[in-house]
Amino acid sequence: MIQIRKQILLLLMLGFFGVIQAQDIHYSMFDLAPIQLNAANTGNFAGTFRIGGIYRGQWTGLNTNTGLTGTSNFKGFNTPSAYIDVPFTFSKKNPIRSWFGVGLSFLSDKAGMGGLSTMGGSLSLAYHLGLGANGNTRISIGARGGLSQQRVDASVFSFEDGIISGNTSIDNNLASDAVSYADFSAGLQLTHMTSAWNVTAGFAANHISRPKYNFLGTDAQLPMGLVGNLTFNFNLGQKFLLRPMAFYQYMSRAQETNLQALFGIHFNDAKDVTFLVGGGYRLGDAAIGRIGLELKGLRFGFAYDFNLSSLSQTNGRAQAFEVGLSYIAKLYKKPLVKEILFCPRF
Repeated sequence: MIQIRKQILLLLMLGFFGVIQAQDIHYSMFDLAPIQLNAANTGNFAGTFRIGGIYRGQWTGLNTNTGLTGTSNFKGFNTPSAYIDVPFTFSKKNPIRSWFGVGLSFLSDKAGMGGLSTMGGSLSLAYHLGLGANGNTRISIGARGGLSQQRVDASVFSFEDGIISGNTSIDNNLASDAVSYADFSAGLQLTHMTSAWNVTAGFAANHISRPKYNFLGTDAQLPMGLVGNLTFNFNLGQKFLLRPMAFYQYMSRAQETNLQALFGIHFNDAKDVTFLVGGGYRLGDAAIGRIGLELKGLRFGFAYDFNLSSLSQTNGRAQAFEVGLSYIAKLYKKPLVKEILFCPRF
């Protein structure tokens, strides 16, 4: 009976920290994690290469009472990720009409008192097709695949029978403290641009292969996750812009809706130096405040989540913050112009 209780409790704890059919890792600044958002974003920019990353810290120092080990210092969630992608084309004649993108992305997540960690790396490929005379309407399709590993530190959990016997380890209840699996996703995106505004709408499906993992000796599968995003950019005259955004994901009855808007101020006529401020609301969870700066090919963002759920009563420690950065490099060869010597006639 004690063994059954221990397995049930362990299953519940792993489920709480995201292993058993929970939501995928998410960011408030989803627009600064483009490849994780949708593989169709791979190489979807004008430049030589793009490199970026984002870090999210959440619930650090939250005091919890598990009922098993008493009050503990919850270590929170720490989620850094990074990526690099490159656009390329096989056609030199009209690159705005058709090109490809290839990218690499890396993700790490460590959560909770059990030290549940997720690490993964993936390769993404995308194809972009411009429609119309100037390619102002763009259809993008992409796929991403890679390997992920999840690990849990079972030694931090203690149970009554283990304390009595002097052996508090519960490693014998785990088939393995680490599991690895291949994971795949695919996405589709549509972009339309005009001189005054542009819109991007995307849809992606994650875990399309339903990968299996095994912590407790029973086969379990990650459920497929569905993600949608929508972003508008409106130029308000020559000095200002408005950027409404929306993000939605659904995974095994868990769902998230994130609505935001950023207001931008251009500091030059080229509109490549822009200060951004704004925020939004993740339904049923948190209000989001954001600031950012776009300086030529550099993008910087900072976000803070003000938790409005029941966890907001825990001394304010349920809040979260994010820092994101990306850079698009443009390395072009300077045109070689032959000198012409004019010889005047007399």
